[in-house]
Amino acid sequence: MSAATGNLLHSDPLYYYTMMFRDSPIFTVDFYMSEIYRDFYTQYRSRLFGYLLYKSGDAEVARDIMQESFARHYRRYGNAAVSSPALLFTIARNALVDFTRNEKVFLRIDKIPVLSTADEESNFIARESVARIHQALERLPEQDRDILVLAVNGIAYKEIATILDLSLASVKVRVHRARRRLRNILAGEAK
Repeated sequence: MSAATGNLLHSDPLYYYTMMFRDSPIFTVDFYMSEIYRDFYTQYRSRLFGYLLYKSGDAEVARDIMQESFARHYRRYGNAAVSSPALLFTIARNALVDFTRNEKVFLRIDKIPVLSTADEESNFIARESVARIHQALERLPEQDRDILVLAVNGIAYKEIATILDLSLASVKVRVHRARRRLRNILAGEAK
């Protein structure tokens, strides 16, 4: 049974490669990837999306770059890379830099999603809190922001070290210092 008739599993790995990277206006990585890679995708898609959403400030841009990053990652490394999400995050970071350079996109706080609630006051307070945190993050050096966003999205320190090309000890120290700086900035604003 072929993919056209409903069975997504195919015995020929070349089939996936050919199908996945053909020029198609309805390209989706999720449809063509192997079962092993699908598990990897499921495990890391929300973390990568959160990272890209923070960095871009736009859910559509984050989704597009996330999809492109998984496609590039799968095309280059296939199932061999499922044990190294650092490669995926490096690809995503580079894709976002390329996009930002080409599109001149800047962080837009008004596009940050907030959980919907019937209570407008709660929604307002949540937006204000998000804006305040983002403003405080913007006052940190870029590398501190990147480290914090990766750590908050559940990326292991070892993987952060690989993504940012730092030693593990350096990542631990920088995460600690960045958290302390962020706390100090937020505490200073509260006074």
